[in-house]
This record gives sequence, C-alpha cells and structure tokens, in this order.
Amino acid sequence: MAGLDKTVYSGKQFESYISLQSDALGTNDVSGTLYKIRTPEVNDIDYSAGSTFADAVRSGQRVQRPTDHIATFKGGTFTWSFSDYAVENEAALQLLLRLVTEDTDPDVSAAMTGNQATVAYEEGATTGQYACVVISSPDADEDKLMFSSILQELTLSVDPTVNGGRLTASGTFFSGYQPVVGTEGTSANATAVDYTKGFFDCTTMSIGGDDVVLNNFSVTISNPAQRVGYSTVNSVSHEPSAYMRGGMIEVTGSVSAKLDDNVTDTIDDFRDGTSVNISIGDGSAIDFDIPTAKYTGYTHTNTDSGVFIDLPFKATADGSNALITIIAT
Repeated sequence: MAGLDKTVYSGKQFESYISLQSDALGTNDVSGTLYKIRTPEVNDIDYSAGSTFADAVRSGQRVQRPTDHIATFKGGTFTWSFSDYAVENEAALQLLLRLVTEDTDPDVSAAMTGNQATVAYEEGATTGQYACVVISSPDADEDKLMFSSILQELTLSVDPTVNGGRLTASGTFFSGYQPVVGTEGTSANATAVDYTKGFFDCTTMSIGGDDVVLNNFSVTISNPAQRVGYSTVNSVSHEPSAYMRGGMIEVTGSVSAKLDDNVTDTIDDFRDGTSVNISIGDGSAIDFDIPTAKYTGYTHTNTDSGVFIDLPFKATADGSNALITIIAT
C-alpha cells in the first residue's frame, strides 16, 4: 500500500493543445503542429459517453454481487470541450475553422454551402479533417491524448464587454478512440501570427442591408460526426473503423442591436419569414457573412444605454449557395 502523496496541483498548471493530425485516422501518436489553446480553465476529457455501465440481475441472493456490475470502455465515444478562449493565435483560429467547416483554405476564408458533401473518414486513411487534442498535466506521466478527434461544434462571438471585445471561441471535440494517458510532446508552434481582432474592428454591421448599432454577435457551427463499426486498432478492440459526417449541419446564432427604424424593419422580416443577409466585420481580417438567415424569434432587452433587440437566427442555403463565410486573417 502506497503512503500518503502530499503533492498538490493547481488547475492553472494544466494546458491544452490542438493540432491538425497528419497521421492516419486511428494513429495514437501526436502529429502535426501543436497550437496552445489558453482558456481560463482546462477541462478534462469527458469519459462518460465512452463508458458503459450495467447491472445484471441474477438470482441467488438479494444483494448485488461485485461481478454483477459490468463496466466497459469498448465501443463508446469521448469528448473534450473548451470555452471562453480569447483568440490570440491566427493559425490556431484558422485550424478551428478548418476542422469544423472542412474547408482546407481557411487562411483565405472558411466557407460552407448548401450542398456540403457527406464524408466518410476511414481508419488507416489520411483523408478528412481531424485533430490531436493534448491535455498537458503537471504530472508528466498523466498527459492525455485524444487523437483522431472531430470538432463537432464551434462558437465564435464578439462582445465589447467580454475579453476586451476580442473574438472569443468555444467548442467541443469528439473521438471514438480511447484516449492515451502518458507523456506526450507539447511544444507549441512559436511562429504563429498573433491575432487581436474583435468587436472594435468590425466596421460593417448590417442586417438585411441596413446598418445597425451592434451590441453583440455570436454564431455556432455544428457539423456532427458519428463513429462507425468496431475494429481492433492499436491492439485495442472495438475501436471505430470509420467516422461518418452525414448528419444535418446547423449554423445558428444571435444578433443584438439597438432598437431603431432599421431594426424595426428587420423585425418585420421575422414576422414575414423573410430571409436576411447578416454581415459583421471588416471584410478582410475578421468577417462573418450569412447570406440567407432566418430569424427564429426576438426579444427586447432594456438597459441604461438604450433598448436592444435580440434576434436569434439560423442560416439556410440551397445548392452551391453559401451557408456561411468567415474570414480570419
């Protein structure tokens, strides 16, 4: 029996990194250039969806036996989420956009269209947009690697009262492969360009072609994936043989703008079900363009600085027309 371990760790000692995995899907090593994601708190990997617990009911006694409780990590999924990331790294931001939109040229723009393709990522192949997620621990033997991870959801927002107006990101990664615990290399890329854009760089703030006084803006891209099959990978049984990205893509968000005649016009668009263009940004370094948005509601917010209208929306698109285009350079 081990004696009492008096080591104490601070949550600030943990760090998180992501990379575009260059190795084939299912390879359980760190590959690609790592970028540090500096958030207020580093979350642990969520193992709950990767765990299956069951209680077998067997006769013979009224009390459950130890062997009647069944636990397995086989055939599950694992997630890791980050939040309130004040974006500071251009390459890291472009990587997040690439992973969620599957656009391989995010240094120009990241775009999705109405005819976004259904894609299968096969184990052992290098096609697809998937990542390594590394959680670095102060106990070097307890680093965690969630490899072959899909960024299923990404939220980007600008708000003058949050992080000094800087672009802020939150997201959730998913993997069907059992994470690795051990010592992982976590040397982050030092050549990435600093990114400082946000609310106060947005010179265009328009809804339906009308200029508005923006209070805040957020958009969430959801591009889900599902694990497929049960194979032996890295000597671990019941790992995925593939991922399928074929579910519904959703782009939703919210615009908060000062109540005035221009915003009153767009409330009529909500009532009529009319499509509107939402354009926020500067057209070159930070820009969000949603050509065919549909409002899903509206509410009044009364503040000391005026009345603001909150307009939740969802993006729509038909065929090759754009669903959303984001510039972050």
